[in-house]
Amino acid sequence: MLSNNDRSLQVLEALLKEVNGCALSQLSSELDIPKSAMHRLLGAMKDMGYIYQDEITQHYKLTLKIASMGLTYLSSRSITETFQPFLNELAQQSEELVRLGLIENEKIIWIGKAQGAKSGLKYDPDSGGVAYLPASACGLAYLSHLNPQDLKRIVEREGFEKAENFGSNSPKNLKELEKMIQASIDQGYGLICDTYELGMTAMAKIIINPTTGQPFGTVSIAGPSVRLNDAKIQRLAPALSQTAEKIGQIIHLVHR
Repeated sequence: MLSNNDRSLQVLEALLKEVNGCALSQLSSELDIPKSAMHRLLGAMKDMGYIYQDEITQHYKLTLKIASMGLTYLSSRSITETFQPFLNELAQQSEELVRLGLIENEKIIWIGKAQGAKSGLKYDPDSGGVAYLPASACGLAYLSHLNPQDLKRIVEREGFEKAENFGSNSPKNLKELEKMIQASIDQGYGLICDTYELGMTAMAKIIINPTTGQPFGTVSIAGPSVRLNDAKIQRLAPALSQTAEKIGQIIHLVHR
């Protein structure tokens, strides 16, 4: 037999799925709890401030207490702790390296990662590095969301003299970079091959803060080009976009 604590959790989970609330009889039937016991349980949960009863429909609904507790918990955690489950999930789906980049002072710093490759070749650099924007997938994703003035300023700061330290496809001038940026806009995500490093392919999606509408960071998938081929890139593009959206929604909840 379930304890009252277990039953309370069942009620919370049921109400989370019903934005318009539930009648006592509906909860009693769905959770297989006698109406008398359900009435006592709902009364106790009302007293604790977790639910309330709508005066018009008489349906039981969640108060904002649960949401407030969740936001307080998220706010107290570090960025990497908060978003790590999303990175882990995408790494498992892609079986490649997934990284989270944070945009700070118009630069991208890799602050979190999850390795999905379990065997064979692995691309697994340390976190904490600053991306060279013109040659990185995350950089292309970021640059493709800038207005012309900001783009010009940042590209001038980054320069092209570093290209010789990167892969053979690293852009050598503004014309080449603009072509790559336009491809990122058309695709909906940044994509590089033999650009940051020889033999490495990466794709990245910008993370937008829904509150401000401004780029917050990037999420990327990277791996050996022989494995992260065109077919796999096409297959993973929706999952990459969904991960960026999920992280964006969490940012919205924490900072609204």
